[in-house]
Amino acid sequence: MKISKILTVAVVALGATVALSGCIRETFPKEGAITKDQLMGGQMDIVAENLLKGIPSGILSPTPYFWEHTDFGYPSIPVYTDQAAKLVVTSGWMLNGSPAYNRFMHAPWGKGYGSNGWMSTHFWYSYYPNIKSCNDVIALTEGNDNLASYSAIARVYRANMYLDLARLFEAMPVYAEDLGNSSAYDDLCFKVQGLTVPIVSENTAEADAKANPRVSREEMFTFIFDDLKFAEEAFATYTPVNATDPSLAVIYGLYARAYMWLGGFEDGLNGELPEGAAAYAKAAEYAQKAIAAHNGSITTEAEWCDIINGFNTKVSSWMWTLYQSTDTIASNLHQFPAHMCPEADYGYCQFTSPGISSAAYDRLSDTDFRKNLIKGPEKEYADFKPYTQLDEKTFNGFAPYTFFKFRPGQGSRTDSMVGGSIAIPMMRIEEMYFIEMEALLLSGDVAGADAKLYAFMAHRDSAYKMETNNHLDEILFQKGIEFWGEGLIMYDMKRLNIGVDCTKSVNYDPQARFKSTGRLPWWTACVPLSETQVNLAIPVEKNNPDPTDIYIAIQ
Repeated sequence: MKISKILTVAVVALGATVALSGCIRETFPKEGAITKDQLMGGQMDIVAENLLKGIPSGILSPTPYFWEHTDFGYPSIPVYTDQAAKLVVTSGWMLNGSPAYNRFMHAPWGKGYGSNGWMSTHFWYSYYPNIKSCNDVIALTEGNDNLASYSAIARVYRANMYLDLARLFEAMPVYAEDLGNSSAYDDLCFKVQGLTVPIVSENTAEADAKANPRVSREEMFTFIFDDLKFAEEAFATYTPVNATDPSLAVIYGLYARAYMWLGGFEDGLNGELPEGAAAYAKAAEYAQKAIAAHNGSITTEAEWCDIINGFNTKVSSWMWTLYQSTDTIASNLHQFPAHMCPEADYGYCQFTSPGISSAAYDRLSDTDFRKNLIKGPEKEYADFKPYTQLDEKTFNGFAPYTFFKFRPGQGSRTDSMVGGSIAIPMMRIEEMYFIEMEALLLSGDVAGADAKLYAFMAHRDSAYKMETNNHLDEILFQKGIEFWGEGLIMYDMKRLNIGVDCTKSVNYDPQARFKSTGRLPWWTACVPLSETQVNLAIPVEKNNPDPTDIYIAIQ
């Protein structure tokens, strides 16, 4: 490797920032430091290691725009998608507060997903600058077998980010025949159906980034699988060193996620890649491989219900973890606990009461221990006292259906730096069990899927019994409760064209009440204007149509 290449790539780590296009913006690591002697001496392993540290810290940092209190990096995306899918419901408005205290309001209201909107910009710039960081590591280590593990780690991160981007931006019609506004929207969707986002790799030059079209589903997933294949081969002899390093189990988990997405299509646009039942079978296969490779236990009731460490501290079920620290916390409000931990006094939760819908609460079995963490309308403080640090007066200030799943760091309720310093799960072993059971069901093995569901639910509800003949609906319902706030369910609903019905619950605020036949149109964002103005390969006719007001809230 020539020293000139080290200089070209590692100048990023010395603090240079160059705004080219949204896709190729330079970044620098928040952790680690590269000395001049290491750089000039060609110590590529040290240079690569320090560049690598910048990826997980960069993922946890705000976007370059830093507009809103929801701008705190990767952990904000799951909250947005879960609110868009109507899984996370903020009920603070029921106590006569403004629904706008929920700073994620754009997602449940279906606003800001157009090319000039906040949502599209936030999604785009939460990922692409960090993809650039991955590309820097990959470019630096190219052709050096001794540094293959560094390249592999960067490629796993990159594959995960492109998978999210593909699912957020792939154009998919809504087929909402009962809505007059949807016809024109669907016509425009069909013109860009199957298009994802531009690929920016380690070989993409500035000129290329300015003429970089959206790629097809087949091309994007081929690219993702190539990254995963490289990493799988490299990890055959590699053991993760840092807590944020992905493992072989994570690679298998990403394969499983990707094949699940491909399974949702039988439109011929997967090309040489499997689709439908064949893809679901592959997803089940890789989910099983991930479970075997990780060899970690399912999160226990004690871990779920820990009032100090619940879902803020890594446990054995977590396959891939990020660590938010004081280095990446921008403020008391630019952090996950401020929006999702009711016990964090320094955030918005005292005004928003984040929880689940009343219909979901009523459906959840009383013998399911997860229900103990939800403030039902029938529960008194004495019922809830074992599950919270709050005193009775503070507890009574939260609306019904608030979910006490996530706790601030070290249980700190008033210190935003301590409370905001938490571990964040990027992948848990439980997801693999749900992928396996759904994939078995959708590839034709109903009995096998039911057996897997009952085996899993034995860890959550000792008296569990399926109360519906809709097996898919039950799997997705239980998955939604399990991964509330972790951002998985919207991708499933979008893939399966499953709609929402807010008319069965009492706690959706008036602007968030929708009823749809199939997927909501704003589960597909537009490429932001800030990108299309620079990248001329994405003209208006190649962008996704604006989903604003395709559905009107039911007042």
